[in-house]
Amino acid sequence: MDNRIYDHPAVSVIIPISDNARNIKKLLSFVKRIDPHTEVIAVCNKESSQEAILSNVWGAQVISTGLEVDSHEARAIGSAHARGDVVLFIDERLAMPLLYLKKYVLLVKKGSDVIITTCSDRSVSRRDERSPRSAYCLLNHLLGQKRMGSASFENIPFALSRNALEAIGPEILCNPAVALVQASVLGLKMTTIAPFAPEKQPSGTRDIVRKDIRTIYREHAKAIQLLTGGTKLRHADQDGQRHRDLVHSSDVLHLRSVFHLESRVKEGGGWGGKRKAKYARSHKKTKRRAH
Repeated sequence: MDNRIYDHPAVSVIIPISDNARNIKKLLSFVKRIDPHTEVIAVCNKESSQEAILSNVWGAQVISTGLEVDSHEARAIGSAHARGDVVLFIDERLAMPLLYLKKYVLLVKKGSDVIITTCSDRSVSRRDERSPRSAYCLLNHLLGQKRMGSASFENIPFALSRNALEAIGPEILCNPAVALVQASVLGLKMTTIAPFAPEKQPSGTRDIVRKDIRTIYREHAKAIQLLTGGTKLRHADQDGQRHRDLVHSSDVLHLRSVFHLESRVKEGGGWGGKRKAKYARSHKKTKRRAH
């Protein structure tokens, strides 16, 4: 296994890794063949028991988040360490040939800034018709990128040029919908690729925290609000609506944006809380008058 660390790698491959991930040795050996000068950045959820093996034996740069993060947060953290001219984001459960992955790298080298995968036709379950595909298509339509169809940073793999990563900002990748808005607003050249073997292609890592459909819808709603001028580009959230946790990894501090859910008691019981409180006060006054 070639475990040299290049001063200026041509390609950086970002992989979120779970502690129970299988065939990691085979995966690392595989991705090293994408380009003769490839650096691999493995982002491990929480503290990983595989860190020493991945780093010392297989030549990967390993980042342990110390926290439970989802796959997109892990990719954002990894991208902050990437040094390659092309940054490729893949999944730990890789199920595609080497030539297919090389296509992403080649398209970036030919001048594209962003290479994203379209959603598989099999992504809609027969038992549950709810699918994020409609959200992807709607956002692209509003961006004036109808030709991109269901392409989204939610789909893996995707690739960015060095210029695109610096323009979008690694931290923005935590919210794929907002990252897509940012890429479009900046006028970055975007190219789409159809998914390979959709019946086998995984949609996310097995053990790293995955987002549910409601979270994806909510993030796309915020991206649309951002696009229409409703909020500033801060993951489509104002500072008063969130708090930030610092993730320590490889002596670098990363800001991890998470939602701050206020207490329902403090908010007066959630939706309609003010109306209920007003009714309660009125009811007490009526009782006192009756006595």
